[in-house]
Amino acid sequence: MKKNQRKTVRAIFDNAEDLKCEQIKESEILKTLLKQEVPKAIEDAMVNRKSFASIFEINTTNNFVEIHKNYWADSLATCLHWYLEDGTEDYEKCNHISKMIETLKTPKK
Repeated sequence: MKKNQRKTVRAIFDNAEDLKCEQIKESEILKTLLKQEVPKAIEDAMVNRKSFASIFEINTTNNFVEIHKNYWADSLATCLHWYLEDGTEDYEKCNHISKMIETLKTPKK
């Protein structure tokens, strides 16, 4: 049975057509958005047995940034690294992310 699906957030970029990859990679705002939304999106996808986790929509274009399930554990590990790197002492969130990684890496019977 499917659970309530999370509403995918929308990231608004000014002049999106001129946006360069380097600008995105250097954006602390985007890093914060990813750090918060990637675990939520992956958890939603796991619960609802999806192959892709939809992280956010770009502007109102109906184009989404998504992560295939093969990359979920690595993506969560990156988010966990970011939490530890910035000194965020959100132990509950870090523990939850660690448990999600463990679940993803545990072979299914």
